[in-house]
Amino acid sequence: MGEVRYNMIGPVDVPEETNSGLVLLPTNNTLMVLPLQGENGPRKPEEIPAEFLKSTEDVMAYTQPEVKVNVKTGNPDNPEVAEVIKFQGGVESFSPKNIKKNSPVLRKLEAEFSASSALIDRIDKNAQFRKALDDPKAREAMIAALERVVSELAESLPSIEE
Repeated sequence: MGEVRYNMIGPVDVPEETNSGLVLLPTNNTLMVLPLQGENGPRKPEEIPAEFLKSTEDVMAYTQPEVKVNVKTGNPDNPEVAEVIKFQGGVESFSPKNIKKNSPVLRKLEAEFSASSALIDRIDKNAQFRKALDDPKAREAMIAALERVVSELAESLPSIEE
């Protein structure tokens, strides 16, 4: 069995010498670019100029793929945000990591999630805080203190109208 490379769309067979002295040639030499769903989905194929067919990066530079999405924020004041995510570079731009990198809304949500997770981790590992949460009086006092901090922050931040 021959070696297979995965740095292009689909696996590409690397030539392998056989016992008879023949060299097996790669079989996957086709690059097919078309939208598969959404408003732009299946349509007549269009010819891409030859100068843009040297790599997937060149094809993507020519076609400039993008998707319009509504991202759920979890914020009751603004539950969904419409965003256009553009894809640049090669096929790797469709990975979750690169999609988040190209989306300001998703980056913000990921930062909020990371901060929340870190805070929860710190609370879970803080024995004194966990002990205070078990005591009803101490828990009520902490909640009241946190509500005061939240209201002070809300008063100090500029409003949307300003």
